[in-house]
Amino acid sequence: MDEDNSSNILKFADDTKIFKEVRNSTECSQLQAHFDKLVLWAQKWQMEFNVNKCKVMHVGNSDDRSTYYMEGSELTDVSFEKDLVIS
Repeated sequence: MDEDNSSNILKFADDTKIFKEVRNSTECSQLQAHFDKLVLWAQKWQMEFNVNKCKVMHVGNSDDRSTYYMEGSELTDVSFEKDLVIS
């Protein structure tokens, strides 16, 4: 996505990553709106997320550790996540 208020989405098989630089509460709200749109899209195409496996990772020095939700469930905040490795 190329708009300033957009998020980036990466998808490989059943692994999806959505990310955005968040510098203020407006951008935090935008990211939450993008999570909400992603959930609606997945439901429409019968590709629902296992929300229990969804996590949020804050990267950088910001003290703002906003809470995000999918399907009304708070996403777990992690500091490390093993990524898919393809050799």
